[in-house]
Amino acid sequence: MKIWIKLLAGGVVGVLLAYFLPFEGASVYDIFSYLSELIINIGRYALYPLVFFSVAVGTFELRQEKKVLKVFGRTLLYMAGTGILLAVIGAGSVLLMSPERIPIVIEEEVTFTTPALKQIFLQLFPRNYFKVFTESGNFLLPLFFLSFFLGLNFTFDRLITRPAVQFFDAMSRIFYHINSFVLEVMGIGMIALAAFLVVEILRIPELQLYGELIIVLGIDSAIVLFAIYPIFLYLLGGKRNPFRSLYAVLAPLLGGLVSGDSYFSLGFMMRNGKENLGVPRSVGSFTLPIFALFGRAGTALVSGASFIVILTSYSSLGISIADFLWVVLYTFLISFTLGSVPGLGAFVALSMLCSLYGGGYEEGYLIVKPIAPILVSVAVLLDVASASFSSMLIAKHENMQKEIELGEYM
Repeated sequence: MKIWIKLLAGGVVGVLLAYFLPFEGASVYDIFSYLSELIINIGRYALYPLVFFSVAVGTFELRQEKKVLKVFGRTLLYMAGTGILLAVIGAGSVLLMSPERIPIVIEEEVTFTTPALKQIFLQLFPRNYFKVFTESGNFLLPLFFLSFFLGLNFTFDRLITRPAVQFFDAMSRIFYHINSFVLEVMGIGMIALAAFLVVEILRIPELQLYGELIIVLGIDSAIVLFAIYPIFLYLLGGKRNPFRSLYAVLAPLLGGLVSGDSYFSLGFMMRNGKENLGVPRSVGSFTLPIFALFGRAGTALVSGASFIVILTSYSSLGISIADFLWVVLYTFLISFTLGSVPGLGAFVALSMLCSLYGGGYEEGYLIVKPIAPILVSVAVLLDVASASFSSMLIAKHENMQKEIELGEYM
């Protein structure tokens, strides 16, 4: 059975379980919260070693073919392009559809900690480099950087480094196999993830107040997934049926939507990229983690749209062109700073936007705090689509993509 069918079946069971069974009280919520966290940890179980060994080998393979700079350059281009595009769509859609204002509510302030630039450099270059293996599981960059640096140095003397390359190649394949096994059984875990998401939504007080914003985000997602991205896939991907590519990434899309976690989704993307989209390890192991760290185009869309709603809720003066351009620019820039918050990216981005905008809006993000799970899930859904399609197009531009028959999709 295909993985996306297992995930969909598990998700449906979880939704029905949460909706129809008489679950009430904080204890039930705590149980679902615990199970959800456990499943996400299981989904990430093989991710860090998979990325570590695969990035090194993939970088070595790219350097052998003299394509490191080309792939890196195209990755930056696609990250910037998708980020700007979706930031404009997010902010512009709210102005066009004008969802109703959200009443100002009193919510408890939430404090987020994201590493500053100085701290990021300290994490990249610690006094003891083995610390990258013991840091929090919420920041992939130090491990990625070390692996990339190792891959570049595998070529200095191929006779000497050959055993290391063979070891890393073997470990990459082993952890790829472990990750594949985890994904095969994740349909059961989707029951808990979907149930917890529905329980969170059902606990939202006065959900109807946010109805129009949710509808706008739903329309935006549909336009991006079924119109804008297919057009670009058709034009840039050799004028082939773009909806085959959309079908190919159903598993990562479902995983991202239900979990709301970028790293959880990365395990799905690394397998689907190779076995469905035909992206080789040398490209996918390099591009997909970078997108999970920095290429958060969907997060830019959701945070931009939500921030415009916050501005219009606090003030009836309307949004000027300067405000619109400010929102687009800063949602785009902030989307590159969220690598350490794989599970709360959109909400953290909103808090950063409010803080940067100032003028009494510093706590404005709290009015959409009740629907944070919805915002995060939609953002990760679009992040996954952006990363998967961009990686496929990068591989195709470099003549490294393998054609996969539709019937062979996992």
